Amino acid sequence: MSWSYISAFWATVVMGCIQPVNIEACLKINDWLIPAAHDYIRFKQGIYASEKRALEQFRLDGGQADFGRRIDP
Repeated sequence: MSWSYISAFWATVVMGCIQPVNIEACLKINDWLIPAAHDYIRFKQGIYASEKRALEQFRLDGGQADFGRRIDP
């Protein structure tokens, strides 16, 4: 996790939740932090990662072939 993510989290969430107007919304952590962490983890795995894994299960070679390489006869 890079420093920019930490500083952005600090600036938007922590500093925003310190304000008395936002305290009530920020106390419900399970409503916003857990889904956000889940989305972040899924994004880091790669877009369409689960679809890629499902398709690799159906390949006859087990996903070992390199389609970018030419094989000379």
